[in-house]
Amino acid sequence: MSTVVVVTTHPLTAEDAGGLVDIAGGDAAKARFYVAVPEEPTSSSMGAVVNDWELGVAAGRGVGARSLADAEYNPGAIAQHDAEKVLAASLQALADSGAEAEGAVTPNHPLDSIGDLVAHHNPDEVVVMVRHRHLNELTATDLAAKIRRHFNVKTLRVKAH
Repeated sequence: MSTVVVVTTHPLTAEDAGGLVDIAGGDAAKARFYVAVPEEPTSSSMGAVVNDWELGVAAGRGVGARSLADAEYNPGAIAQHDAEKVLAASLQALADSGAEAEGAVTPNHPLDSIGDLVAHHNPDEVVVMVRHRHLNELTATDLAAKIRRHFNVKTLRVKAH
């Protein structure tokens, strides 16, 4: 059984789930996934996600924005609700692919969650899903190297979705 931790801020699609099953060895029945979705949305651009993480500024800019009136009324509840929707859709996509999947909404920035997830789940692979259609190989490799060094993770991939 191959265990893969997936960190995402956007719902996984059927195509994403298929790619993750391939990463886990290609046999959905032998793959187990743990999906972590941050409670607070992060910036939608690749550079901003990295900057937020490196500067310790993980706050609700960009994706998942609601109207100002809603956000002022109860921003925590809105963020939690959005994250739960992302988690539910992602778990369903993985289940539809035939894989075993569980997950949780994390209170931390998605990249800060990696250390705790690795310690708790001892995965064979960690995959950070980044919502960025212009993610090039060099940027993905650079981010993966930074995360690997920071959290002492052996096998980590950064994938666009």
